[in-house]
Amino acid sequence: MKIRTPYCAGTWYSSDPSELADELDEYLSSVKKENLNVKAVIVPHAGYMYSGRTAAHSFRQISGDTEQVFILGTAHRYPLKGASVMDYDYYNTPLGKVKVSGEVKNILGEKCIVSVEEADFEEHSIEIEIPFLQRVLGQFEIIPIIVGKVNSTEFSEVLEKYFTYKTVIVASVDLSHFHGYNDARQLDKYSIDCILNLDAEGIDDAEIDSPYAIKALLELAKRKNWKAKLLDYKNSGDVMRDKSRVVGYSSIIFYEEEKGIFTKKEREYMENLARRAVESYIGEDKKIKIEDVPDSLKQKLACFVTINDENDLRGCIGTIEPVDKLYKSIIDNAISAATRDPRFPTVTKKELGVLKYEVSVLSEPAELNFSGTEDLLRKVKSKGVIISKYGRRAVYLPQVWEQFSSPERFLSSLCIKAGLGSNEWKDKGMEFFIFEKL
Repeated sequence: MKIRTPYCAGTWYSSDPSELADELDEYLSSVKKENLNVKAVIVPHAGYMYSGRTAAHSFRQISGDTEQVFILGTAHRYPLKGASVMDYDYYNTPLGKVKVSGEVKNILGEKCIVSVEEADFEEHSIEIEIPFLQRVLGQFEIIPIIVGKVNSTEFSEVLEKYFTYKTVIVASVDLSHFHGYNDARQLDKYSIDCILNLDAEGIDDAEIDSPYAIKALLELAKRKNWKAKLLDYKNSGDVMRDKSRVVGYSSIIFYEEEKGIFTKKEREYMENLARRAVESYIGEDKKIKIEDVPDSLKQKLACFVTINDENDLRGCIGTIEPVDKLYKSIIDNAISAATRDPRFPTVTKKELGVLKYEVSVLSEPAELNFSGTEDLLRKVKSKGVIISKYGRRAVYLPQVWEQFSSPERFLSSLCIKAGLGSNEWKDKGMEFFIFEKL
């Protein structure tokens, strides 16, 4: 077993586990939790006394059910070419060991990836972020990458290939170094504006200590239609009062906007309705009756209800075509997901407290016309998809895309679900229908 020992503990941050946990918790509790679907963050990597409070703004936003974290560091002491992944099994900190993802073995085979031990010598930019993650997440694994001079487009494609719906990217980046206070603020404003505008080319003129990691992240964010938001900016002059030679720190999040015709309050109502329906049916052996239903839920719309336990799928049932008013369908499908999904046993009373519910309201499916394979792959991406051939059908909801790195893998898996060969999506006899989550 190969364990990466901490280089910074006792200098850049406390080596005492209790003291370190208390310090991080104080930072995290002092900042506001945004209600956003965060996919990536930019955080500084100075000692905690300098930049810990700024970093906390971004770490506070990471979803607690995140399972995999890319940590993109930089090589401060080595002229690295490529993006370096070390073959450690664990990274150790005073708060314990964190497992390195098994995906690292696959990533090492990618075109722009190297493994350069010298790049990690006395390097702090990855290590410094791990204790924060240990305080905000449960069980998680990391993919630590030191990013040197690399083709940013190729590297962004690697990030996208291994990015799943339970992945977050942490880019460890400081801004300008060792300018006077006012000059630093001007330089940092330019860098931050480029980031917020997803301007990867503009980063070429920015003073930032991990430009290739940031360019790759911005290219990925643009492809994914993520939005960027600045949560905090300071420099060391704001913290230590010496304004003669300062270093800039920013906390920026990248998030996916909620789409659809329903308000956040209405979506919360739907999820709560699904929960109440299951808890009443399983816990009290009766079907709930609802009064004062929002008008938007009285429409005749199709929906699926997905139930997850702490880690895994527990049931998913729904209809592609509308069969009743939406609120009635939510109740019926929630009960069916808990009791009639043939893949799982019926939900028990003991499980009720840990279950999570998701309601997917769907548009009516439309047959997809396309001119060839490339056109098909472009048109299905991010959509809900139904395939049909020889009387065999299968469906994937739009959110299932988050589990696949390419349209080809998505469609192959859908074929297997339908009981067809994995490549039959390429056949002329296959019919495709697409729909969206409303």
